[in-house]
Parts: sequence; structure tokens; C-alpha cells
Amino acid sequence: AKENKLNVNGAASDALVGVSRARRYEIGTVVRYRVRGQREWHEGVMENISCSGVLIRTGQFLPANTVIEMRFFLPVELDGERAAEVLCRGSVVRSAASTTSAGAVNIAARITHSRFLRQTGRTDDVTRNPFFGSGQLFE
Repeated sequence: AKENKLNVNGAASDALVGVSRARRYEIGTVVRYRVRGQREWHEGVMENISCSGVLIRTGQFLPANTVIEMRFFLPVELDGERAAEVLCRGSVVRSAASTTSAGAVNIAARITHSRFLRQTGRTDDVTRNPFFGSGQLFE
């Protein structure tokens, strides 16, 4: 069943009652993101990730429905594999002032496309990768 709820801005939003959210994993890893079509990358901290989205703490407010590209390293080993670099595209669901960090903004984004770029035994700085600074990440 759907239920109208008021969000923090007082606007009505539809919410499914009795439907559980995807499990979130708190990873606290650095994420680089940019608005699709722009060259400049911004840095933030990925507070958590789920199979459907991410929560990023940063200093930049982005309007809902803004399409963004994200790049980060998963810091844990999965099934005996080493840490993996992940490339994602998604859209901003909401931006709001952080309740835990003064001056910070939390961006919640839905993941619409993702892929593993490589697996590594070290935490490379993705800005050193020539692919990182060029063109669009997805065609």
C-alpha cells in the first residue's frame, strides 16, 4: 500500500508502507563524481552503498534528477578477490544539509548503471588514470 508522507521540506512523497529498503553497507570510502557532460570531478565520502544507490557526503548541492557519474574503490575483498574499482552512473534523488557535518551536503543517488573496471591490491588514486579525466564514462 502507498502512503503519502511529508519529507523534511514539507513536500508530499509517495512511500511504500511495509516494504523494506535495500541493505546498506557503511564503507566510508572516497568517491569522485561529476555531473554528466562536465569535465570537473568533485570529491566526497561515500557514507553507504546498497544495490540500488549511494549516500555521498560532499560540499556541493545537486538538484534532484541530475545525472552523475561516480568512480570509487570498494575497500573490501569479495569472494577472495581483491578490492575493485567501480564506475557508476546514476541520478540524484535528493540533496540535503548534513546533520552530522557542519557545512556538508548529503547527496542520495540512485545507481542506474555500474561496472567493475579492474581489481587491484592497492588503493590507486583514480585521478592518475588517464581514463579518469577524459570524456564521458559511458556511451
